[in-house]
Amino acid sequence: MAYSQISTINSIIINQWQSGLLGPAFANLPNGVTPLSLNVQEPGNQTTVTLAVISRVALVVPPSDCRIQSPCTNQPVLVAYDASGNAIFKLGSNDYPWQVTFAVVGGPSGVGCIGNIANYTDGAATFSSLGVTATGTYQLQFTFVTPNGVSR
Repeated sequence: MAYSQISTINSIIINQWQSGLLGPAFANLPNGVTPLSLNVQEPGNQTTVTLAVISRVALVVPPSDCRIQSPCTNQPVLVAYDASGNAIFKLGSNDYPWQVTFAVVGGPSGVGCIGNIANYTDGAATFSSLGVTATGTYQLQFTFVTPNGVSR
């Protein structure tokens, strides 16, 4: 099996666990045993990581000082937390980290976005060049890109 195939299968397992889909799938098996935790060692990596299931997401640094056609001075940072309130360091696999996008909602028509995607790595989705194409009053909506192997 090629590295890319193993990496894809690995990302599907990780994503299904972290999105909360894999635990219930185990519970529906004939023996009804559900793992309490899942540790993974990814291809090409010597480190084993305990995966967390995402419970909530918070915008810990909101964007501010946004100007037309320029990145906002303060870039947004989103952090995911598990059910115990601990920040999740890793969402997704090394090759396929979870991604967050943003869009302008509830504002004047024609407002666009620049730099509207960030990978969730090192404990956060940190945007580096988020900006808007017009000034005004509107909201930004942050959304996780549906991870590989997850249907919701």
